[in-house]
Amino acid sequence: MSPANMCKGHILDDHCQNSNVKYDVIAFVGDGEPDFCPTVRLRETDIVFPRRRFPLDDHITKARDKVAARVRSWDTGFDIMNVLKEVLMSVRE
Repeated sequence: MSPANMCKGHILDDHCQNSNVKYDVIAFVGDGEPDFCPTVRLRETDIVFPRRRFPLDDHITKARDKVAARVRSWDTGFDIMNVLKEVLMSVRE
């Protein structure tokens, strides 16, 4: 269980800013309401994977104008894996 005051958006920002790695694409997978904060911090080059018919998916649908990242809803891990394969193939080209 996460502490009540944990902000995933802050953790994402902190990691990206303090890492020696430059991320061309961030893929964020979530399903709950607390996953919306990091979702709105993603860039147009990033992808958010909200679990279909879960709170994050509903929240993104209602506030789509606040989300810059590509949105790819998922039901199974295979859905996520297929999109990530597409991303990796496009990076190779």
